Amino acid sequence: MRLPRTQTHTSIQGISNVNTATHHSVSVHLRSRHTDWHTILDSAILSNITGTTPPTRLDTSSWNIPTDINLVDEQFSQPGDIDLLIGADSFYEMSRPGRRTRPGNFPVLQETVLGWTLAGQTQATTTPDNVQHTFLLREDSRLEHNLNRFWEVEPVEQFTMTAEQKACEEHFLTNTTQQPDGRFMVKLPTKVEPTQLGTSRLSAQRRLHSVERRLERDPDLKVQYHNFIKENEK
Repeated sequence: MRLPRTQTHTSIQGISNVNTATHHSVSVHLRSRHTDWHTILDSAILSNITGTTPPTRLDTSSWNIPTDINLVDEQFSQPGDIDLLIGADSFYEMSRPGRRTRPGNFPVLQETVLGWTLAGQTQATTTPDNVQHTFLLREDSRLEHNLNRFWEVEPVEQFTMTAEQKACEEHFLTNTTQQPDGRFMVKLPTKVEPTQLGTSRLSAQRRLHSVERRLERDPDLKVQYHNFIKENEK
């Protein structure tokens, strides 16, 4: 039908509390073939409404259907797909007073604004093994509300920085520079002034000399060490 879809989250409930979720709906302009009546229905989209109905061909030779009435579906006795399922909220608005019945296991003829419909028991299909179809359409607003929460941005609490955090941010803004090759360089911050480092220079020199003596004993390790330093200097 190529109708524009609307995102709508709906739950369809059937027998044994079986739920089927739908996520889209369409607005259908329904018009009678026999009268001037028409309306717009909001319909949920399903891949299949129900199975083939009726499941087998109906023998209507003994039904004596009047010839002076217009049926909604002249091919109702032939198995086919269900294109539209109208809910009870709309069905009674579409019903008319006309009604015809016959004694025995024959369907009831009911007049509607769309024409005459047939419903009820039939000799051909009413058996204990028949599959009965019952549906309840329910709009689950809670599900839609919960889904909307995924798209909502939670409010961000105001964050108060400490004096140390403020100093760190100011250091980053002041000492960050971009190199000609596009990389960024930032000066490492210190918590205390360099003059307060104490007498650590002598210890650092001893560690450096120790590393140099080890590298002299292992030429391969010395080459790897120098390559590593050069790579980090680039």
